[in-house]
Amino acid sequence: MAGLALLAATCSLPAPAPLPPDSFAFGVFGDGPYRGWEEGRFRRLLVDVEAAGVEWLLHVGDILWYPCSDQAFADRLAAMNTLEMPVMYTPGDNEWADCHEPIAGEYAPLDRLERLRALFFADPQYSVGGRPLRVESQSADSAFAEFIENARWRRGGFLFVTMHMTGSGNATDAFEGRSAADDAEVARRTAAALAWMDEAFAIARTDSLSGIVLAIHGNPGLESEPEPRAGYDAFVDRLEEHVRGFAGSVLFIHGDSHTQRVDQPLTSRATGEVLSNFTRLESYGSPDIGWTRVVVDSVAGRIISFEPRLMRWWWLW
Repeated sequence: MAGLALLAATCSLPAPAPLPPDSFAFGVFGDGPYRGWEEGRFRRLLVDVEAAGVEWLLHVGDILWYPCSDQAFADRLAAMNTLEMPVMYTPGDNEWADCHEPIAGEYAPLDRLERLRALFFADPQYSVGGRPLRVESQSADSAFAEFIENARWRRGGFLFVTMHMTGSGNATDAFEGRSAADDAEVARRTAAALAWMDEAFAIARTDSLSGIVLAIHGNPGLESEPEPRAGYDAFVDRLEEHVRGFAGSVLFIHGDSHTQRVDQPLTSRATGEVLSNFTRLESYGSPDIGWTRVVVDSVAGRIISFEPRLMRWWWLW
């Protein structure tokens, strides 16, 4: 064990660059760990995040692959709470929408969604993590009282927003036993996410904010324009409309397709024009266990840098 710990220490990533004056950093992680042999790198990731001078870790979902048991949920929450910082979490499909699969335990997805909300969002006014951050929850609006997971907070001229839009086609994928209740859940949750996004852009315009950071789990298929993936049409249309009408910058963060990248894939569906005030960041995903450090200039109101930090396979301890 000591030898493995020494190997991890000597082969670790270099320390992140010092933060420039008037800036702050946050981390982005998701889609892992899935398998037992990824757990060591996940533990190393938590240590790396803790040492990197970030103000919070944004977890974009898929906290596990299987099983979808209460114990597995509790174990992941305990891991998040070991970090001495806020962990801002938005759910993925693996922890509820895909739990009908035999390998996951053949749970009813809506049952798992209810349990996930009860455990990870027990107090909607605060994030999880060892030092929770106070947030605004969409559940404060009586019209959307059940959406305790949709949150927003401010820092450095940016409004940060999480919206529950998962992978698996935004939970539209067919499965044996799917019912009208599952379809109604998708419609209701999507409407809530769109309303939450509408409100965020309205706030940003009214308060002359520098930018907005939007985070969901599912990859809506911006790289496959002109048509998004099934389940995301309304979301992509509304996103494009808001980005075109917003003077500031928009950072869109998601997971789901396990490809770490930073690009500008949002185009006008009418003209094909690239919307230059929009940037997409996708997190690493299993079998790659890594995270991205994002540095923000809080005076100029702009993103300074994206630093991918991949945990190598030999970092086991």
